[in-house]
Amino acid sequence: MPEYRTHRLAVALVLTVLAILALGCSTKDDPDEVLALCGNHSCGQLVMVTIDTSSSGYQYLEPALSPDGTRIAFTADWRVIPSLDEDEYQEPFESRQILIMPVPPDIWSESMVHRKPVEEVEQLGAQLVRLAEFSHIVGGSPIPVTTAHRIDKSGPLWLDNDHLLFVARFGRRDRILTADITNPAVATAQVVFYEPDDLAETGGWIYYHKDPALSPDGRWLAFTRFGCDAEPNAPDVYCAPTELWVLDMQTTSDPTQVTAFPLTSGAMILKDPTWSPDGSVICFAATSDLVGQYTNAITELFRIRFDAEEAELGAVTVDHQLRRLTTTTVADGDPIVGLANYAPTFDLTGGQIYFVSTRRTPASTLRVRSIWRIPSDGRLEPSILFYSRRDDIDPFVNRADGSLLLSSGMGFPTEMLDALEQATIDSLRAANEDPDIPIPLTEIEILRRAQTARDELEFFEGVMSHLFVFRRF
Repeated sequence: MPEYRTHRLAVALVLTVLAILALGCSTKDDPDEVLALCGNHSCGQLVMVTIDTSSSGYQYLEPALSPDGTRIAFTADWRVIPSLDEDEYQEPFESRQILIMPVPPDIWSESMVHRKPVEEVEQLGAQLVRLAEFSHIVGGSPIPVTTAHRIDKSGPLWLDNDHLLFVARFGRRDRILTADITNPAVATAQVVFYEPDDLAETGGWIYYHKDPALSPDGRWLAFTRFGCDAEPNAPDVYCAPTELWVLDMQTTSDPTQVTAFPLTSGAMILKDPTWSPDGSVICFAATSDLVGQYTNAITELFRIRFDAEEAELGAVTVDHQLRRLTTTTVADGDPIVGLANYAPTFDLTGGQIYFVSTRRTPASTLRVRSIWRIPSDGRLEPSILFYSRRDDIDPFVNRADGSLLLSSGMGFPTEMLDALEQATIDSLRAANEDPDIPIPLTEIEILRRAQTARDELEFFEGVMSHLFVFRRF
């Protein structure tokens, strides 16, 4: 086993601990941001999805549920899959890759199924989406990609149950790709959209496409776009602000002839578009220079109206009914910079938006990332939704029941650790009753071993990001 797998749990009793827990409590959902915490969590039921102890540092991020609800796509270090070729396993690169895994049984149901932690996420059925050789166009010529596992990938979403869409980084270009994952080990991929400058032999601009978001009907793909002047003899490199764009998925059979156009003006930072359930509104994060304010460089939430009839004609009104939803107060010396409010997603009704924020949580001096909510028209101040005192990010709404998939650095939850410790104590006490044991453990030794088993799982808090479901909130 490779040397970098630095942390393995040797205590067999760890595999008996419950991997699903239910939290019952109440919270005040008022705009004054008052929250009654349930231990380290807001009210609801929390289900741990990735119950592995793979290493001291893997991060499972950006979960997305397949349309049929049977699989989850997410990003991770590709070396988290130990069955990969040993020669490739040792290659010195750390690209983020896309994995898919079956949804654990009864995660969405009322019943609480007991599951056992495992050593590897592969034991949970996780598979690497490994791209077959394909080509992309640079300088007007096709360039073969023979080692696609070296490409950094992000933002997976499902086109249907057999196809993923995601962002891949080709040198200084980020492009949106689709991949047929009928066989994840040999996934066939192609670029969705090429810029005219990609087709030029020399000069032009280098453009970046990020943050894809598919409309509910599958027709329109929103994404963020910015570019930099690539003229070889230019004394200075000029980069344009980031804009929100949309492309017509019905025109992508030829990626060089796609219908695409801007939806917003530019901003220093603009990211994470998400569609309302009826496809009429797009919410996103942007710095306030989008609306001509240059007070700080932190992101707020905005929304625009999307007119599908206009879009079918090949253009829309830029900044159509643009509205700001959040305003973050920043005091002198406040450490908030950059991504203060981002990753929005609509609830089932479209009446609320869940998002990630670094604003100070109630009754705490911490400024970690946590998940908040706000009415989708912005009429009230945000209130806390999920808070573990560790980074809670990447919310994804299950369209079947409104529950949240998310990534968190909270590690194995306190209630789970309590159950582990008590199970270890009970097991050792029962073993002591065996008359064939030559030297029974003392009560102090039993408690010490139980604490050791707990400590080995506590190690993962703040070190490894796991996937969770937050439901019944």
